Amino acid sequence: MALIQFASCIPSSCTPEDVQVTLTDAMQWAVKPTGMRASVQVYPESCTTLKSNPFTKGEVAMILVIVILLLLVFFSSAYDIAELNYAESESPIGKALVAFSLPRNWERLFKEDVVQPGVIGSLDGIRVFSTLWVVMTHKILYYAQEPWINKLQLVDALASLIKMPLINTLLNVDTFLLISGLLKAYHYLRDLENKRFNFISCYTRRYLRLTPAYMVVLGFYATLLVRLSSGPGWNKFVEQPTDACKTNWFYNLIYLNNYLDNGNQCMVQTWYLAMDFQLCLLAPLIVYPLWRWPNVGKFIFISVTLLSVSIPFITIYCARAVPSYVLGASDSSIQWYMQNIYFITHQRASPYIIGLALGYIFYRMNTTKVKLTKVTVAAGWALSMAVLYAVVFGSFDIFQYGHEYDPMESAIYGALHRPAWALAVAWIIFACNCGYGGWITTFLSARAFQPLSKLSYSIFLTHYIVLMVNTGRMRTAVYVDEYTLVHQYLGDIFLVFGVSMILYLFVEAPLFELAKLCFGKKKGGNKPSAIKIELDTVHVAKTDSQLTRLASAVEKP
Repeated sequence: MALIQFASCIPSSCTPEDVQVTLTDAMQWAVKPTGMRASVQVYPESCTTLKSNPFTKGEVAMILVIVILLLLVFFSSAYDIAELNYAESESPIGKALVAFSLPRNWERLFKEDVVQPGVIGSLDGIRVFSTLWVVMTHKILYYAQEPWINKLQLVDALASLIKMPLINTLLNVDTFLLISGLLKAYHYLRDLENKRFNFISCYTRRYLRLTPAYMVVLGFYATLLVRLSSGPGWNKFVEQPTDACKTNWFYNLIYLNNYLDNGNQCMVQTWYLAMDFQLCLLAPLIVYPLWRWPNVGKFIFISVTLLSVSIPFITIYCARAVPSYVLGASDSSIQWYMQNIYFITHQRASPYIIGLALGYIFYRMNTTKVKLTKVTVAAGWALSMAVLYAVVFGSFDIFQYGHEYDPMESAIYGALHRPAWALAVAWIIFACNCGYGGWITTFLSARAFQPLSKLSYSIFLTHYIVLMVNTGRMRTAVYVDEYTLVHQYLGDIFLVFGVSMILYLFVEAPLFELAKLCFGKKKGGNKPSAIKIELDTVHVAKTDSQLTRLASAVEKP
């Protein structure tokens, strides 16, 4: 944030050493009257030219993957158009042949799912707004590293209370952890009740649901991404992340990248996928006792909840760490916080655990109509809004440059603000599901959110590419203000939607359909199988259960 950098355009016949000597002489001459000494260091890896290097074997392989996908989409679409009498009752082979059909997947994306009474349609709206907030968060983090003419604008922004949602902005992921825990608990409990839960099969389905599209984007990161453009910041913002993918890609595929070499992560945003998958593995240890031995299960749940809050409290207090991504803190303290707290599952599990509890509540009240008094509903909404406000705006002083560090204050806020946020959002979900959301339920359940909700996973995987390229290719400093940020953000969102739609139509949706064929509903069954509930994100399964839509939603960022 405070780093001063210079970029210069020179003939490609000059070497980095030539530039370093020339700029050092100029800098020494400039500061000589002040009595100071100055030196310039030019990093060879930060120098780029317009010369293109020959394609590597990895790049050729990635091009072949893209060509194969395009051919599959072409032939599948042609078959789908020609086979006009195709029906859902056809053989699995016929369904597999149209899995990559572009018209069919386009229809699935924009088809309006009928929201049955009693189901949680509000999750679509919550997921969409949280996704947009995630993109805004990462946009701001890149934005703050761009070359500005008026860099002190950042200091002024920290002193503005109204801008706290853009400064204290790393809460959106906790909403996804809450939703993921909610869906996972309800899914597990249904399977346990119907005696069809299988640990290995469940985790295999989850892995196959997340990984195929993830692998394609990861492969693009490691190979062709660096060829999209160039610029003075290209090495820092694009080439270094690419190098991380070349060396640490295996950590991503085994979902341990948030622990192993997490300071050099490939696709840094995918720490969330690793955390979600790890918590998915641990969830049965909490859910099963709740189902089998309720009293013992409640004791385990309370113990785990207290532990999930105590661990970050002790860590922050003992290490005198910052409680969040405080923009005004030193780079080293922010980096320590990210690597030792923010990315780490046992430091961030509390929202997921609260989601498990909410899923258990929904499971227990599956056929029961909850009746709350007007006073209780009003108090619930008032408390929820107050907590959301306190979490976002209550840390205003902590984010100021002149704030004196207090380890107890940091430990309390760092340990409690995430579970507090999760509890407040949990009330919104609960109230909307039980008929106490009013116009909020109507708005969040709007059918217009359904296509964007289906794109949320692809947006999560691809949005960093747009942001990285936009920042890395900058060649001149710019003057920024609020209008510039909004203008750039809307442009980035437009590009992100386009790129994510391509990934969804050509990779995510087709491979999802193939997965459904492998883990689909058994013949003769009236209820969706456990595997059907886990995988289905495009169609709403139709059963008499109050929370079918909830259970069929995807647990994804």
